[in-house]
Amino acid sequence: MSENDNLQDADGKKEVESTETTPTQPTEIETNAVETEVNNDLEKGSEIETVETDAINIVKSEEDDVEDTPATEAPKDELVDEIEASNAEDAEDESNAERHEVEEKDYHAMTMDELTAEIGRLLKNHKIQTISKHVNEIKGEFNAKFTELLDEKKEEFIEDGGNEIDFYYTNDTKKQFNSHYKEYKQTINVYYKEREQNLKQNLDNRLEIIEDIKGLLSVEENMGTTYKTFKELQEKWRNAGPIPRDKYNNAWNTYHHHVERFYDFLHLNNDLRDMDFKHNYDQKLKIIERAEELAEDENTNRSFRELQVLHKLWKEELGPVGKEHRETIWERFSNATKAIHDKRQSYYADMDKAHEKNLERKEEIIAQIVAVAEDKGNSHSAWQKKLKTLKL
Repeated sequence: MSENDNLQDADGKKEVESTETTPTQPTEIETNAVETEVNNDLEKGSEIETVETDAINIVKSEEDDVEDTPATEAPKDELVDEIEASNAEDAEDESNAERHEVEEKDYHAMTMDELTAEIGRLLKNHKIQTISKHVNEIKGEFNAKFTELLDEKKEEFIEDGGNEIDFYYTNDTKKQFNSHYKEYKQTINVYYKEREQNLKQNLDNRLEIIEDIKGLLSVEENMGTTYKTFKELQEKWRNAGPIPRDKYNNAWNTYHHHVERFYDFLHLNNDLRDMDFKHNYDQKLKIIERAEELAEDENTNRSFRELQVLHKLWKEELGPVGKEHRETIWERFSNATKAIHDKRQSYYADMDKAHEKNLERKEEIIAQIVAVAEDKGNSHSAWQKKLKTLKL
């Protein structure tokens, strides 16, 4: 990649100079053709609003019992990196939402036969990538119960005069469980191998789309055809599928950089280009306003999860805005992000203080119990008085 192909993010943080030849100004006929394309695209603007609303509603409807581990204080850019890293992980694993559809059960209370039946049921009724957590829990419980049974059988074997070195035991339940677990391991290995291949192919497809967008700047054809090709490439990008998480941010930043170059160097009629910019600007303002509302929400876990969705919409669904707005709207969005983070950090700090107070109180109760236990009262009434003293 040449020096002039340096990356910039979606909000124009790095200016890029180019020595490439700029296409000539379009004719009036070409401009009219492009205007028709732009108007058709902007009529679809409500689709982005719908995506935004649906995504926010999904987040709002989630259960609020998720325990997040508080992070240490971080600079604003690092907070964005944290959100993007989480979105990259979700983008790589399309089954992320489906995991929550697998019913949680009390595996500890199940017998070995029931655990064997449960792992068979999971294999039959759920996608393999959604059951790993459950299978591992079942395996742990089954092994613990079988080890206990094995110890009993071994003790019986020795009591009957057997030599410990000759002891061996299994049963049909164990064999059936091992068969299910072997099936799980084979299937999950195939899944991850295929997914790795798909992720790589999707990345190759996206890089090819970027090259095609770069190539539009040197294509000699009428402006209407060029713009139509550009919109088709954008649609291909949106449908190109997940890519490896470690390539996610670089791919997206490279894509946005060349989309901006298309607008900045293609010299579409200024009014037409500004129509696209204004649409993106209006949509990004709505995202900012929602983020600022979230900063006032007392439910910090919910706010942070919805903020991740907003960052994903900003990055993946919307194009660039005019150069004069790129820095200011990103700064405003970034400030709202930091406000939510600071509130979340404050929440966890208060929670830590409450936990410390609870610990102190419990240590006081333990000390009282120890003191009472050392008093050798041996009558029922004496023990009743001790219990009242402890208020138990």
